[in-house]
Amino acid sequence: MAECTTIWQAAQREVIEIFYLRPGNLRKDFFVAAPRDTTDTKGRPRKDYDIDQGRFIRAVLAKATPQEKQRWEQIQHPITHTVVSNGKALAKAGELLVHDGRKFFVQGVDEPGEYGLACIYYVQEREDL
Repeated sequence: MAECTTIWQAAQREVIEIFYLRPGNLRKDFFVAAPRDTTDTKGRPRKDYDIDQGRFIRAVLAKATPQEKQRWEQIQHPITHTVVSNGKALAKAGELLVHDGRKFFVQGVDEPGEYGLACIYYVQEREDL
């Protein structure tokens, strides 16, 4: 009986997750690119990003609300989007999330409740990286 209840609860959670997802707002795969210090042809230091194909995050991408944008601009870290995923944080501030050629610089990470159930990445879309 306990096994049936557990299976039913798991199925109910998946139905609830699917219910709130709309076309275009489904989970997307983001590859995590870690920063790497290199030098250019003239010997000047520069920061480059190494995309590790083994690390990826399956998450939902959404535009940041005006309140979130204002809050992050006050601490000199402008954001344009939020990325929400299940589980623990797999990327940290300063890393890059890449999805279909679009690059998102991680400004901050928030784990609500600190239980490792969900994670919110506050990111800025960049075209110059």
